[in-house]
Amino acid sequence: MSLKIGLIGAGFMSGVHRANLERDDRVRISGIYDVDPLRAGALAVASVDDLLEASDAVYVVSPNTTHVDMAMKALAAGKHVFCEKPMATTLEDAQRLHAAARASKTVFQVGHNRRFAPVYKNVKKLLETSPAHCAHIKMNRGELLNPAWVGDAAVTGGFLFETPIHMFDMMRFLLGEIVSVQARESRKDDYSMLVEFDGGQHATFVTSADTSWFFPYESVEVYGEYSTIRTEEMEKLEWRIGLDKPTSVENFANLTREEKWGFAEEDRLFVDAMLAGSKPPVTSYDGLKSVEMTMAVYRSAREKMAVSLEL
Repeated sequence: MSLKIGLIGAGFMSGVHRANLERDDRVRISGIYDVDPLRAGALAVASVDDLLEASDAVYVVSPNTTHVDMAMKALAAGKHVFCEKPMATTLEDAQRLHAAARASKTVFQVGHNRRFAPVYKNVKKLLETSPAHCAHIKMNRGELLNPAWVGDAAVTGGFLFETPIHMFDMMRFLLGEIVSVQARESRKDDYSMLVEFDGGQHATFVTSADTSWFFPYESVEVYGEYSTIRTEEMEKLEWRIGLDKPTSVENFANLTREEKWGFAEEDRLFVDAMLAGSKPPVTSYDGLKSVEMTMAVYRSAREKMAVSLEL
């Protein structure tokens, strides 16, 4: 018997997840709801209620600011939920959704795909034998004009929720719990920050919304005792561990985009968790912590002070 999975939203990410799910013989797409039925195509359903009635699980891939309402509705109907990042665009909503997910008997997974990208999985593995002292991280959007909604906070919740939140989750995934952040905004959506972790490590993170498309848009450099680990996008990993050791290189350019960016694995693992009744690999707590970090950066930049993360 196939799991019946519906999609709330028919945009780009909906298409990515749909393609992965259609390759999984454990799954059947039960329908797609979008405010524009033409975008949903032949699988369009008339309402979210109709979609929920026809589904065992739903993917919430609608605009960021609608995630909470859609996910809460699905949980109340007793459905499994895959909620794209961000889980919410306010801390209060994230806490409310986290509480509902914990109380539910269904699987709730948040779409932080980079945890499953081979480049970052391999960084995590290297750090198990060569712990980090500090790190430098960069993520730049490039531009906010195409598509037009990318720069619209009413749709995204703000720039930090649209793109940098990926790296807030990645910092926590690689280096541990974040305890404080001090951020500065030099102009709109242009941030520098110093991040401290509970293990004593620290990291700098620079992110800007409109710096032009200059490769790599995203990179991580992690430093340890006689070691450096460096990424370029999801394309390449370089590392040197040991004072007189050579530099090792691993390339991922030939992987499909779905595998390279982690989308294929996160979808497989969501289906695994539903069938096994097990804990998903990215929980509502993980989603809550990334929202907490986002709000802490906004507050720190606004008030020009260090902000502690206390949840």
